Amino acid sequence: MSLNGALQIGQSAIFASQAAITVAGNNMANAATPGYHRQRVGILPGRPEAIGGGQFMGTGVQLGSITRQIDVALQARLRTAIGEQAGAAIDQQFLSAIEMLQNELTDADISSQLSAFFNSWSELANNPTDSGMRSLVLQQGESLAGGIRQLREEYTVVREEIDRGLGVSVERANGLLEEIAQLNVQIAQTEHGAGQANTLRDQRDALVDQVAELINVTTVDQPNGAVDILVGSIPVVLSGESRGIELRMESTDGVLEASVRVAADGSELIVDNGTIGSLIRQRDETVDPAIEQLDTFAHHLIHQVNRVHSQGQGMHGWTSVTGTTMASDTSAAMSTAASGIPFPMENGSFVLSVVDSETGSRASYLIQVDPDSMSMDNLVSTINSEVGAGAIASTTVDGSLKLEAAAGYEIEFSEDSSGVLSALGINTFFTGSSGFDIGVSESLSGNPTLLGAGGEYIVGSNATALAMVELQDLAIDDLGGRSLRESWQAGVTDLAVRTSAANTRLQGASLVRQSLDAQAQAVSGVSLDEEAIDLMSHQRQFQAAARFISVIDETLQTLMSIA
Repeated sequence: MSLNGALQIGQSAIFASQAAITVAGNNMANAATPGYHRQRVGILPGRPEAIGGGQFMGTGVQLGSITRQIDVALQARLRTAIGEQAGAAIDQQFLSAIEMLQNELTDADISSQLSAFFNSWSELANNPTDSGMRSLVLQQGESLAGGIRQLREEYTVVREEIDRGLGVSVERANGLLEEIAQLNVQIAQTEHGAGQANTLRDQRDALVDQVAELINVTTVDQPNGAVDILVGSIPVVLSGESRGIELRMESTDGVLEASVRVAADGSELIVDNGTIGSLIRQRDETVDPAIEQLDTFAHHLIHQVNRVHSQGQGMHGWTSVTGTTMASDTSAAMSTAASGIPFPMENGSFVLSVVDSETGSRASYLIQVDPDSMSMDNLVSTINSEVGAGAIASTTVDGSLKLEAAAGYEIEFSEDSSGVLSALGINTFFTGSSGFDIGVSESLSGNPTLLGAGGEYIVGSNATALAMVELQDLAIDDLGGRSLRESWQAGVTDLAVRTSAANTRLQGASLVRQSLDAQAQAVSGVSLDEEAIDLMSHQRQFQAAARFISVIDETLQTLMSIA
């Protein structure tokens, strides 16, 4: 090999050591940069040169590649863990929020208010003519109804918070997907199929990690350096094109349901992880069921209390009473959906009594009811034909049943086996049909003497008050054989179990994420100590190469002086 060849060896060593020193310095400079992957220089021996006699001599070194230190399989697992931790945090957040709103085990929870309500009936049963006790019952009823309405409203606020969160998260995911598509183009143009644009790839990986926090994604590497992003098996980024995602809110049987779809073609995405997946899960599996459970509880509370109260008598009868239930169609059979009456009725009858206010003489009429064939209009006709001039029945313009006693008379009710009185809101305690609109009858609040504590038309009777006390422990078939109290407590207990499980899941997901983060850092993170050692090694290599070139130069100078 000539001295010129020896100089080329020294030059190659200089260039290689310079590149290695630069890479080590870049690593050290980015030691604290989020998303940065440590880079390594690949140094290869030069192609050997034949020098005769079957002998070969080295020609120095050459720079192979500058690559990122990354474990692709570990990176995929980490992204899954990122999504699981984000999803677990959302689950824990909203389950805890609903549990906090229920505020059980305090004096302001639904259970306490329910107990106070039935206890007030028990106190009234001890002294049914006491006006103070009657007012207390109405006050406790107002407190219970108000607590249910407030909780229902707070549930709705939580659902609105979830909907806003979904909108923001989907918008953010769309922006990230668009940035990834743009980086795909830049990487493909920069690399041209040779080498790696490490900085651009780090930026893209950081964006993919952010997307994984929002929605469960997988990546597919392409030969030109781009990556395709898939949710399940459906692509949302193809090379340099983002197909986008969108949030759709669609009504199904009156229930608004959320779904995530591909903006380009409307394909529905199965989102079961990340912030977006957990927000949808909490909406569908926690908040909506909580609202439904509260509405169901309130519905049965209204129905059962009204069923008992509608057959009771107050300290005097009604001169005029208007039902609190409004039918949407007074000509439709009362048991059909077309009537719009939300409470059940059955074939039976009730007794309507007309009482002379002065003499106390009573005329009682048995009104037969078949809700499967009778409309509210038919019921009005039946009452008017049976009772005659003692009381007049009619329907109001808003679809309510109205009964008016003749002058000097009052109306009382009893023995309702059909449930039509409570269904139509005649002589009832509560108004409304769900947690959204439950309230106490304004007629009773304005005149507590009409509160139906008695029964069998006996002055000073406490029969209805006692029946109301028994109601709190009455097994209700539509509630799975549970009482009102048991039904509510079952929902509270189930939520507590799910919240505890969510706390445990979040702790587990966080530990897995931390473990995978540590493993990824071991592979891709920058160790300043290691870089310092490498820097010293490459510095020595540079110095040795410089000394080698100096020696060759001195040799050349000697040869030239001889010549």
